[in-house]
Amino acid sequence: MSDAAPLSPAEAVVLLSPNLAKGHAAVKAVLVLLLTKGVLRIEQTDEPGMFRTKTIAHLRIAAEPNNPPPEIAALIDIVRAAQAEGGKIKDVVARANKAFGTGCPMYVTKFIYPALIARGLLTEKKVLFIRTFHLTPTGEALQSRLKSDLFKANDIPKLLKSDPAQAAAVAAEIGSTILLSDKLPKHFKPLADAMKAKGGDAGFVPVDSGGLQHGGFDVSSFDFGSFDAGIASFDAGFSDAGGGDSGGGHH
Repeated sequence: MSDAAPLSPAEAVVLLSPNLAKGHAAVKAVLVLLLTKGVLRIEQTDEPGMFRTKTIAHLRIAAEPNNPPPEIAALIDIVRAAQAEGGKIKDVVARANKAFGTGCPMYVTKFIYPALIARGLLTEKKVLFIRTFHLTPTGEALQSRLKSDLFKANDIPKLLKSDPAQAAAVAAEIGSTILLSDKLPKHFKPLADAMKAKGGDAGFVPVDSGGLQHGGFDVSSFDFGSFDAGIASFDAGFSDAGGGDSGGGHH
């Protein structure tokens, strides 16, 4: 496998734990990538509740990418279908669960395992009806690098306080792996400010030039207005649907 083709966030989620991969985590990572690339955007509306007004997060298609890969096209189709009925994030989650099973295990089975096998990173073994996935030597090396990058990503919140320029440099170095860190989303706004101050685009390719590359990554041009509420709605939707279950490996 060539380093010229970086892993997608969903592929990285699965490679980190091939037989315990959570489909909903892979779906979330791709949707966040599409948010930061400007393909999707989050909008909020206020709706009257019984005791107080509720703020509802909606997911919208902001720009159509050129020839997206199948695992991205499938999620854009789900967002498009939900958008036609209002586009609440909980409805997007419900449609994803319906399309790929609760917790989205079939998203991994249909798209991500085959991609990783084709790239020579995983092999599959079948014993009766049990399927297991095993890292190749190349896959082991890449998993090790991913774990190292994720460790660096988890350190970015501390760096933002002590050395914002270094935090921006680390984010540029590890690329879209930062999307896999549960600690980072609430720090994207100060990270964006640090990246703007640093003045680099970290290899970012905007969607209007066909860019859905996963390697270069920059959040400096991203609108964070409703981001936190949207991510919270996404997490809550999968939690309510039992999305914390394991999403792959044994079928």
